Amino acid sequence: MERQFVLSKEKVSDMKKHEKMIYMVAQYVDYHLDELHTAIADWTILIRLLNDPETFQINQEEPIAFDAHDVLSRIEELTIEDDYWWRVSGPAGKFQIHIYNGTIYVRNLFTEEAFFKHEQMIFDYFNHRMTEHGLYGYLRSYDEYLYSNTSRMEDRLDFETPEEVAELPKMLNRHHRQIIDCNQLAGYDIFFKGLCLTSCWKMYFSKYYYRLIPKQILEEVHQVETIDHLDNEMIAVTLYKDPRNWEKEVNQKSQRMFRDQMGFDQLAWNNGVGILRDPYIEYAFGDHSVHSVQYLNKQGQPTQKKKATQFITRTWDFIQNKYEEHQMTGSLNSQAYFPWVDELGQKMMNYRVINPDLATDSGLDAYEFYIRSFLELELENDERYDKFVSVLRFYIPKNHVKALPVEDLKQKMPDVIFKEKHFHRTTPTFDLKKGNNHLRVIFMDYDMLDFTQGVQTSNEQNTA
Repeated sequence: MERQFVLSKEKVSDMKKHEKMIYMVAQYVDYHLDELHTAIADWTILIRLLNDPETFQINQEEPIAFDAHDVLSRIEELTIEDDYWWRVSGPAGKFQIHIYNGTIYVRNLFTEEAFFKHEQMIFDYFNHRMTEHGLYGYLRSYDEYLYSNTSRMEDRLDFETPEEVAELPKMLNRHHRQIIDCNQLAGYDIFFKGLCLTSCWKMYFSKYYYRLIPKQILEEVHQVETIDHLDNEMIAVTLYKDPRNWEKEVNQKSQRMFRDQMGFDQLAWNNGVGILRDPYIEYAFGDHSVHSVQYLNKQGQPTQKKKATQFITRTWDFIQNKYEEHQMTGSLNSQAYFPWVDELGQKMMNYRVINPDLATDSGLDAYEFYIRSFLELELENDERYDKFVSVLRFYIPKNHVKALPVEDLKQKMPDVIFKEKHFHRTTPTFDLKKGNNHLRVIFMDYDMLDFTQGVQTSNEQNTA
């Protein structure tokens, strides 16, 4: 279930008036009714151990004085089908739980004083809950969460100067209002197939992640503080020692490196055009398997794809429980960039699906980035590249196919020769050259992409 829940409906500015806080987020799944009651009761016990709760609120009703006997009686009345928000507040912070069809979503805000005073108890509680029923979870500075996930510029002005906001990357929302492109920030929470993909102080990864990201990738990640193996195949990763030091340069580099190594931004983004950075890892998925390629430098450290000289390929068949891993050295060939090959027609192809409606520049930066990614290749003694036509397809909305900013793109790329192919009127086509490198670029309507079969249909190959 891909839903993102925020801590109540208070504005960011209201939350910033509180003292420094530590943010706990989790989703718990697969409960029987008695287990559900126990989990909610344990949540209230934790809160009572931290402080004397002051208020209790259900959904949007008026808060009432917290009464332990009243809350426990309400827990006993809950059914597996219920949908409730419960909120408790007190000196130790604000605590929120959402019960929805036998699933629990938790959002707890601890004051730093309460958190570090009871740190071991909170960790014991969280580890136990995550290993029993956890889907995803994390702990982090709430300031860092706000910095990484606040997209409205007027909200960011509550904790940043106008000059700082002006320097951040921008995008358009679906109402064509300019907002911050949080996809570009290392701690951005994005949800994919019901899982939270983020990079922050302490993160929990359940067995449900391993159908996207092979477990071995998490176990071998570089530049983190600790990797802990918990019960029930749960892995906890801590990036640095103290969440309060999230702004230190070394910790921000660790946060960025973790996200790049995991390839979260290769799996999911919602800014319309992607992250526009060379990947450190890439994934491909079968019906019951996941394939990955990690890119490393000569020292065996994670690096960008075009700089790699070592490679780790992994295949994890989660139905047959079969794992294969291979390590190689050398350089990438043309098929690493153009995996769809038409031997008969002597063409090889890759594609990108983007939505320039969300870009502030009608997609110009994205077009340039992807074109250069597939044009500026260093391929030595690659006969297929020399003989075949290399093709990059952009699948974009129809209105953008009809109004391509070709002249603007040419001005941004004066080092590239553009030659238009006039025989493709409904799919604008250009042959590009830079030195000895070549690329055919085709702009196609979304509707021409068969999402059920990818791009490997005979009709698709012939249009290349």
